[in-house]
Amino acid sequence: MSSVELGLDLVITFLLAAGLLFQYGNWYRHHVFVTFAVLVAWYFSLIIVFVIPLDVSNTIFRQCETKNSSDDVECQRPASYLEPEVLPNLWRIVYWSSQCLTWLILPIMQSYTKAGEFTVQGKLKRALLENLIYFSSYLFICGILLAYIALKPELGLKWPELKAIASSASNTWGLCLLVFMLGYGLVAVPRNIWNSSCKGHSLNRAYFKMSKLAAERNSSEERLDDALESLNSSLKSLTPGTPLASHLDTILTQVPLEFRERMNRRRVESPVAPVDDKYLIKLHRLIKSSLQTYNRTETQWVDQITRTLELEDIEKNSKSTQRIFKRSFGEGKSKFICGDKMEWYWYCCISNWLLKLLGIVTAVMSVFVIWSEATFFIKSPAISLFAVFINKASENHDYLTIELVSTFTIAYLCVCAYYTIFKIRILNYYYLARKHQTDEYSLIFAGMLLCRLTPPICLNFLGLIHMDSHVIKLQLAETSYTKIMGHLDVLSLISDGFNIYFPMGILIIGVLTYFKVGSRVLNIIGFHQFLVEDEVTAELVIEGQQLITREKRRRQRLEDSIDRRQKYTRMQQPVVRTEVTEEPITWTGSTTLPINREQASYGTPERRAPPRDLFDDV
Repeated sequence: MSSVELGLDLVITFLLAAGLLFQYGNWYRHHVFVTFAVLVAWYFSLIIVFVIPLDVSNTIFRQCETKNSSDDVECQRPASYLEPEVLPNLWRIVYWSSQCLTWLILPIMQSYTKAGEFTVQGKLKRALLENLIYFSSYLFICGILLAYIALKPELGLKWPELKAIASSASNTWGLCLLVFMLGYGLVAVPRNIWNSSCKGHSLNRAYFKMSKLAAERNSSEERLDDALESLNSSLKSLTPGTPLASHLDTILTQVPLEFRERMNRRRVESPVAPVDDKYLIKLHRLIKSSLQTYNRTETQWVDQITRTLELEDIEKNSKSTQRIFKRSFGEGKSKFICGDKMEWYWYCCISNWLLKLLGIVTAVMSVFVIWSEATFFIKSPAISLFAVFINKASENHDYLTIELVSTFTIAYLCVCAYYTIFKIRILNYYYLARKHQTDEYSLIFAGMLLCRLTPPICLNFLGLIHMDSHVIKLQLAETSYTKIMGHLDVLSLISDGFNIYFPMGILIIGVLTYFKVGSRVLNIIGFHQFLVEDEVTAELVIEGQQLITREKRRRQRLEDSIDRRQKYTRMQQPVVRTEVTEEPITWTGSTTLPINREQASYGTPERRAPPRDLFDDV
């Protein structure tokens, strides 16, 4: 049963990673090697959520056996018990594969995707040159570490010590990254969930995003126009059949047909720059990035309009006394099978309270994590809340509770740390956008960050529950993960101070995030952030309202045009004439013919078939 549970956990994790990659990436346009490498990086980063709890329960069972080896007390075996060699082999694969990906493979692949060369050899050469400084810094750090070891002969230069030094350097960098990511996410996740329950706040934020996205959309369109103008001038200056013209054809195949037609209609007025290999490589990179940015902003613009209109509909329907959800556009298209009434209750009542409840739960969980992060190095008495929960459950041999608490805790740690990765944006170089609009460079960069966060999150979680020898020196049995990772005991500066007390910096980052210090600084230097009391924010909200009003008028005119066209089409349809069987007329001596009052119509434009057989008796 334990192997089945482990296999089920691995399958669920793979489906989760594949679903996220399908949502953000584009499997049809991205290179297959990029997709595979990012999938492996994301998969190994998410696998700790389900495997670490199994490692913890098995370790507690081994501790019980070691402690009661001389007694006749029999320890209860957990239902998820695994053979001793299963988890170490799994952690070796996960850890060393993640390290190879994040420090060697993904950086080269990242530069390869951004290269503008037209051959594989050229792109690979460009990637190696761009990472030369990156790898040189590795060699410089390794030289410093080797010099440090040479000054301490008791450490030695054996392979286990060198491997521990490499792990310590990698985990130290990852722990610095974890402090900022986790410190921000512990405050941002509960606050954003709570603010989502306030529809007025969400609507103003949507207006603010509309205004910023409109400026970004215009900028991306102007950048694409400039790139297409440069491409058009290059096409006019080269004669077909030359090697440079073939490179231009390669660039032109990446431009959609509608942009080619727009480019051909324009006149080349700017002077033609000298076209050579370097210019075409630069132009190739510019075209790729401009098209990616333009497509992303267009997709986000449509999604943001839909989201803002939905929030406006919720705001209007919440004040309605009919308790029937009515939409501004798309009448009769309810998202609920139960009808408009159930949709009104969900959007106007139920969802708000569920978000408030979830916000309270996550806020309490963040307080627990911050308290435990600040106090987990205190050994006796243990005041880390998660260590208290695990110790209490281990005394009762309640392995199910141990696994549930461990899963929930490390899952929340991963959500807060990974939330920052999926929400952060570094200009146009790194940005994760849904609806398959994320470029290869950003996907690889996210994979690198996730791989570097995986080992620190594992060690940090084991420290929170007092199952790391850095915290408890009298640990009877180590987890399989710490057996593979080691304990960073080679460098005293790292093992005794940095990796224990530095997580307290999470508290400082959390306080700064709570008071929005980072957002205020970015707002001052020109990167506008959503601040309720800021005047610039109020102006951008008003501008967003005007944009959405303009969009509603455009949609209304479009719907009216469609209605008029359909009405005109119905009026132009030919009238189908049907044969009418008339009853024989009996002559009564009157000078007028009998009239069928039921079929008579006065003053109506309806066209009727003329009467027949009127002169058959003549």
